[in-house]
Amino acid sequence: MAYSIARAQHNPNYKALPHTLINFTAESMCSLLNCKNRPLVHISLPELLLFIERLTERSGINTITGVVALIYVYRLKARLPARAQGEYGTSHRIFLSSLLVASKYLYGEESLNNRAMAEISGVFTTAQVNLMEKEFLGLLDYQVWVNDEEIRDFLEEHKAELCFF
Repeated sequence: MAYSIARAQHNPNYKALPHTLINFTAESMCSLLNCKNRPLVHISLPELLLFIERLTERSGINTITGVVALIYVYRLKARLPARAQGEYGTSHRIFLSSLLVASKYLYGEESLNNRAMAEISGVFTTAQVNLMEKEFLGLLDYQVWVNDEEIRDFLEEHKAELCFF
């Protein structure tokens, strides 16, 4: 966890994501698709809200990265069939992927990398993160461009839930 702690602690401008954004993210992830409550194999994942809090804090991401990740989640939701179902942990995987892709889109060489994200997650391997990212990008048809207007529109549409804009 040295990467995440160093990143958050050595950035004097770092501010943790607002709780309203974290809560809205967790609610958005839960409403994305129905997921099985039990794992098929014995893996243990933290509760989704705790996972989101931990991942965002340890990675040191900023609010704009969190918002872009949410835009990706909403794009994915729009592409999924109405009755789409996921396996246990799908919401965790989608969130991690959306955050990773948002970081890479916004910051290029300075972004989180897959190995660091696996380490930060505490539950997924680098190989799993690589696969998650590839699948997530495929589901988005590699459409990761987000402009300022789209961010403003998203924030305006969800201002009641987010409360801080």
